[in-house]
Amino acid sequence: MKKKKILICAGTEKICGKLTELLDAKAYDITAVTAASEVKELDTGIFSVMFFSLPLADESGIKLIDELASDSSPPVCVIVRPDIPDNALERLVKDNAYILKKPVSGSNLTLAAELLSSFGGKSADMRARISELERKNNEMKLMSRAKLLLIEKKGMSEEQSHKYILRQAMNRQMSIDEICREIIGAGGGSS
Repeated sequence: MKKKKILICAGTEKICGKLTELLDAKAYDITAVTAASEVKELDTGIFSVMFFSLPLADESGIKLIDELASDSSPPVCVIVRPDIPDNALERLVKDNAYILKKPVSGSNLTLAAELLSSFGGKSADMRARISELERKNNEMKLMSRAKLLLIEKKGMSEEQSHKYILRQAMNRQMSIDEICREIIGAGGGSS
């Protein structure tokens, strides 16, 4: 089975090492860094989950988490001191970051890694489905607009305009979208 890629980012190598030891190296491919600047150089999209123990070596890490904890990134889990009040963590939660309070056990860290990577995978699948539906919706809008122009300007029926667009795409070896855009650009005139 393919290992899940985990990013661990903490302020010191010692903390990175401790967190890495808590996870089973046989189950995870772990990348550990200590600075926000190092994280920015990575392709974070390859990770199943990203763990941050704040502060980082070169900044607090809050700004970086703001950037990373978007809808399109892997899940972000922030490991914080137990004395930080819940209201201070609100900003992280609003940024879609998950919170683990110290001390963190190996079982808690593993459970978080499994749950968040599973959630992240499902979330990525959902985003892909939404993108595909948006693409199809845009295609339908283009086709409808082009057909309407052909109906209005050339007096075609809906069925004739549909067949015309398909025939043009096939004969000219162009996509249906390209033909529709051409028709729309010409205002329903000849294409």
